[in-house]
Parts: sequence; C-alpha cells; structure tokens
Amino acid sequence: MVTPEVWLNEWIRWLIAAARFGGAIALMPGLGSHQVPTLARATVAFGAALSGIASVPYVDLDNFALLALLLVREAAIGMLIGIAFAAFVWLVEWVSEIVDWQVGFGFSALVDPLLGTKSAIVSRAATLLAGVLFFQLEGHHWLIKTVALSYKLLPVGSSLAFKSQIGESWMDLFTVGLLTVLPFVIPAVGIVLLTDLVLGMMGRAAPQLSVLLWGMPARVGLAILVIAFSFTALPLLCEKLLRNIAISVPTLLGALR
Repeated sequence: MVTPEVWLNEWIRWLIAAARFGGAIALMPGLGSHQVPTLARATVAFGAALSGIASVPYVDLDNFALLALLLVREAAIGMLIGIAFAAFVWLVEWVSEIVDWQVGFGFSALVDPLLGTKSAIVSRAATLLAGVLFFQLEGHHWLIKTVALSYKLLPVGSSLAFKSQIGESWMDLFTVGLLTVLPFVIPAVGIVLLTDLVLGMMGRAAPQLSVLLWGMPARVGLAILVIAFSFTALPLLCEKLLRNIAISVPTLLGALR
C-alpha cells in the first residue's frame, strides 16, 4: 500500500522537475511571450517535467528552507537554458534594427506581439518569422532535450561553481550567433549606404535636381527590394543559429560544475 508520505514525495519530485523545465519554458520563444496565459505555460512545464522526474532524487520533506532553496536553484538553471534559446529571437531582432534605423523605419516603431517591445517594420517582421522558424526547426524539441541533458551535467542538489569560463561562454554564444545572422542585413545596409553615396554625389554635382525629393523614395524602395530577397535566406541562417545554441548550452552548463 502506498502511504501518503510516498505520494507527497512523488509530488515534490515532480514540482522540482517542473521548476527546471518551467524556468526554461518561461523564457523560450513563443511560449515566453506575455500574451501566452500563465496557466498554459505551467501546463506545458508540468507536462514536460514528467520526463525529468526519474532524474530527481528523493528529498527531505522536513527541511522546508532547503526545499525552497532547491526549487529556486532548479528554476535558475532552467532560466539559464531559456535565456540561451531566447537569444535565437533576440539576435534576429537586434540585427534587423540596424536596417530599420539605417533606412528610416525606426520612426514607425510599434509593439512587437512576440517580445512585447517596440520595434520597427523589418524588426517586427523578422522576429515574427524567427518565432515561427523556432518551432518549424524543432527548437522546442532541442530545448527539452537540453533540459533533460542538464540533469547529467548539473544533477539535482549538486553544488554550483561559478568559473571564469562562464563569461567567455556567454560571449562566444552571442558573438558567434550575431555573426551567424548578420548576413541577413548586410545586403540591405550595403545598398542603403551605396544609394546615399550616389545621391550625395548627384546632389553635389547638380543641386538643382532636388535629390531629396525623389532620392528618398528611391532609397527606401531599393532597401525594401533587397530586404525582401534577404528574407529568403533567413531560414537557413536561423537553422545555423539554432544549431550553434544547442551546441553551446551544454558548454555553459559545464562551466557551472
């Protein structure tokens, strides 16, 4: 016969597993949005935590302070994983803002429904597409696999050691990720700078042409045309970015051992 204490211990183990999975899911692209109900995120977290119960040892139910500290630790590890995967969308947004401000779209910033922040036309379209690509490229599967792998790298109850490699690992993650998605905006920025150079030379040579009157629409039109072609390369760039994140996260967790 199963005693109530055994049932309580199983529930606590499930809660501990849900803390790590919930911390990751709370920040992941898509489900981490403020528009997703908290109940929906909690349901997904507890459902995914079923795969991690076997990695959670039995805990002492008499020490409530130790249990609370353990839950905070597990949630922090999960949030660390979630931040790394959330960079998938953040990096795309950051490089897209370069085009927006270069072309002049930054003055028409509206609220991005995915991140809840103000972003311009190209940035908003790119982040929405990146959010769709995250699930299309099975990024949510990679995230759950990474959380499950984290139990081998950082078992429940093990001590954490903050080494100097942590900062280097984060810098490598963001630097390599930024360089991966930067080709998405290079053609548009290049055509805008080239157009500005040509218009400046024409305005200098023939001021009577009123370059500003017809040059600005031509500048924006060329930028939109190049951006439209650049969007076709975004799925491939996002696939490389997601692969880089999935490889880098175990290194980040290993630096905490």
